[in-house]
Amino acid sequence: MFAQQNNLQLFTVDDGLPSNIIFDIHQDKTGYLWIATEKGLVKFDGDDFTQINKQKTTNLTTKNNTIYAGLENGLLIKEHSKEVFLASKKVLKTFIFNDIIFVGTEEGVYKIYKNHIETIKINTEINKSSINDIIFVYNAFYVATNKGLWKLNRLENPSKIEKINNNYIISLANFQNEIIVATLKNGIKTINANAIEKTISFQENITSVKKLKNEIWVTSNKNGIEIFTLPSFSFKQKINKYNSLKTDEINTVFKDNQNTIWIATNKGLYQLKNDNYNNSNNKKPVIYFENLLVNNRKVDSLLNSKIAINFSPSENNISIYFKTVDLINPKKIKYRYQLIDGFSAWSTNNSVQFANLNAGRYTFKIQSKIDKEESKIKSFSFKIDAPFYKKTTYILAAIALLLFIAYLILDFYIRNLNKKNKEKIDTLKLENHLLSLEQKALQLQMNPHFIFNVLNGIKALGNSGKTTELNTTISQFSVLLRSILNNSRKEEISLKEEIESLKNYIELEQKMSSKTFEYKIITNLNNIDAEEILIPTMLVQPFIENAIKHGFQANTKGIITISFDVKYHFLNCSIIDNGIGIDQSKKGKSNSNHNSLALKVSKERITHISNKSSFTINEIVENSMIKGTKVWFKIPLKTDF
Repeated sequence: MFAQQNNLQLFTVDDGLPSNIIFDIHQDKTGYLWIATEKGLVKFDGDDFTQINKQKTTNLTTKNNTIYAGLENGLLIKEHSKEVFLASKKVLKTFIFNDIIFVGTEEGVYKIYKNHIETIKINTEINKSSINDIIFVYNAFYVATNKGLWKLNRLENPSKIEKINNNYIISLANFQNEIIVATLKNGIKTINANAIEKTISFQENITSVKKLKNEIWVTSNKNGIEIFTLPSFSFKQKINKYNSLKTDEINTVFKDNQNTIWIATNKGLYQLKNDNYNNSNNKKPVIYFENLLVNNRKVDSLLNSKIAINFSPSENNISIYFKTVDLINPKKIKYRYQLIDGFSAWSTNNSVQFANLNAGRYTFKIQSKIDKEESKIKSFSFKIDAPFYKKTTYILAAIALLLFIAYLILDFYIRNLNKKNKEKIDTLKLENHLLSLEQKALQLQMNPHFIFNVLNGIKALGNSGKTTELNTTISQFSVLLRSILNNSRKEEISLKEEIESLKNYIELEQKMSSKTFEYKIITNLNNIDAEEILIPTMLVQPFIENAIKHGFQANTKGIITISFDVKYHFLNCSIIDNGIGIDQSKKGKSNSNHNSLALKVSKERITHISNKSSFTINEIVENSMIKGTKVWFKIPLKTDF
């Protein structure tokens, strides 16, 4: 009865298979049958077997047109012409859940993450077990291992782990609210939500259990196939070497999209189809784009583009491959295409080549048919750009561009020449101005009145017989004069030298001036030695002189605080006095020519050092009372290292 109702065909190495030992079968979105064999992965279109690799492939999983092939040493992922190999332990099962790819190996569960494979820690027993199958049913994962059946609430970091069977579990399937469990030596069992077991078959050496429509197919490597009817799980029939097959060594079964059953055995691949099959009763054929070659370079990823593809003028040799797969009627499939004019005649060619296409916009259309059933037309658009040298507008634009570039070059040259001349003039003016300022600063560094007072003071000390004080004063005055003369030849001196000159000057002023005052010099140089910091010569002295002469009064004790700070690559200097204030001192000056000019020259010197320099002079006001004057400036920090 079985032989009369079914048409059974056997494919072996004589038909193109690389091996008669078939481990697993799957089908992709296009319709290709993918076959895992002892000698590699094979693709079958109903007519030809195409070997993809030569490594032993034991199990398969597909998603759309992506193939996951389990190998002895890892996982092969193939999508169109792209192939990726991920090394791991021997792969026994690939399971896809919410676009996450889990891999069951002979030593635990792994996950694919960013093109590499990493282990998932579940528990010690599962991590060291062979993972033969994984299914997701009723919000739980069921994991079949060589050490039992496990129920997890999730595969990654599960919070609930329950072992519900201790047998060696080969394969899993589900029907309604029951899990169908295939064990290695204890037959087929069903387990409901309450973990109650029921044995429906005592067959041993089971290799897989599959639900095909309303039937359960149980395969074994010694007893062929047993079929049970659902939902009663009643025995229906056997398929073995005694009624139709040449072997009882069956690895698995698979039902394709045309309801044909394929049987994987150790003696070849069986196709089991009904004699009453007629393509006219099925849905229309579907055609898919497979590959796109541009100048013999594969760019099949562009075929899924929803917008027109742009190619350069040199990319004008295009080959397009397309396919409709019908595993029962492969020789009845015909194709036609259209690019420029009308559709071509129907033929069996599933590729077309266009050489030296002219520039322009194209829409390529393709259609297939089986007998009188035609597929929907599929198309994709592309554009080949024209070479610019063939377009008048481009030539004119190029000429205009060249003229414009020549104009820009000439204009740039002239502007650059003018800029250099202007920079030279400005530099000369600045150098001349700075030289003038330095000469004025040298002239103003010491007030003649101050020199006169010092000399008179020295004379008075000599007349009074104060020899020690006389010697000290002469020594200080000579050191001050020597430093002024030496430094007048330099643009910059060290901050240490500047401070020493200031000390000599202030201490001489203390001795010769009729006004009583004190001073202090504060430095905060961020661990930089004062000898290494450079400063324009006698930059601070005019401000101190102005404070002593015009800020202090004879009846009050004056205080001058001089601070040098290094902050953010700048040298900051402040001169603070407790005098009558800058505005009041200006009113009281009887002869302000020297000091006014000295302040002006010093300010210009500071501002001309750099465009980043700053200078301020303000009165210090507290509670509406003038408490003195603060001079502050900053210049870029400069060192001699």
